[in-house]
Amino acid sequence: MENQRLTLEEMEQRYPDEWLFIVDCEHSENTELLSGRVLVHSKFRSDVHNASGRYKGGAAIRYTGRLPDGRGYLL
Repeated sequence: MENQRLTLEEMEQRYPDEWLFIVDCEHSENTELLSGRVLVHSKFRSDVHNASGRYKGGAAIRYTGRLPDGRGYLL
């Protein structure tokens, strides 16, 4: 994997409908994710959560698709 810094928009275009594990995150003043490096991406949330358990440091998990009704992000 390239492991280059991407904006959130670039991540959504490159990895549609996938779960992302993002490190080296850049946030806005109100903590909105702006950019970062995608360490792991997968159609399966469990793959990303398994990778997150082995990582030490600040990171984010993001889904680039539309979540089913009644589901949201857990921060």
